[in-house]
Amino acid sequence: MNDLFKILAAASTTVALSISLPGCGESSESKSAETHTADDGHDHAGDGDDHEGHDHAEGEHDDHDHGEMRSLGSVTIAGTKLAVSVSSDIRPSSEVHLDLEVESGPIPATVRFWIGDEAGTGALKSKADAHDDHFHGQTESPSTMDGASLWIEIESVNGNRTVGSMPLEG
Repeated sequence: MNDLFKILAAASTTVALSISLPGCGESSESKSAETHTADDGHDHAGDGDDHEGHDHAEGEHDDHDHGEMRSLGSVTIAGTKLAVSVSSDIRPSSEVHLDLEVESGPIPATVRFWIGDEAGTGALKSKADAHDDHFHGQTESPSTMDGASLWIEIESVNGNRTVGSMPLEG
C-alpha cells in the first residue's frame, strides 16, 4: 500500500511540473490569438483561403510588402464598383496579390477571386480579407496564362453570388 502512495505522489508531482514549466526555449506566457501578429515568423502559404481567420490590427495591412502593385482599372459586379490592383508582374505559377477598393455600391459580405477561366479549372480560388471598404488577398496564377482573366465573385449579405471578370492587362 505504501508503494501505491509513492507512485501516486510521484505522478502528481510530474503532472504539476509539466503544467507549470514551459518547454525548452519557450516563455511561460502562451501565444494566443490576441498576441498573434503577421510577423510571428511563420508563413501563411497553403492555408487555403489566404489570411482567413487572420485578423489585422488597424493599419496593419499597409505593412505587408507585396511588391509593386498596378491598377487594372474598375469593374462593377452586382452593383458594386471595385477599383482593382494586382501584383505588377504576373508570371505563370506565381503568387499574385490583389487589392480591391469599393468605389460605390453595397459593400460585399464576401469576395472570392481566381485567375484562369470562369469555371476556375485548375485555379486556386481565394477568399479576400475584408477591411471596411476594401479587400485584399493572394492567389496563384495558373501554369499557363493563355486566355487567363481575373475572376471576382461577390457574395452579398443575402447570400447571392455574382461573378465578373477583367483582363490582367490594365
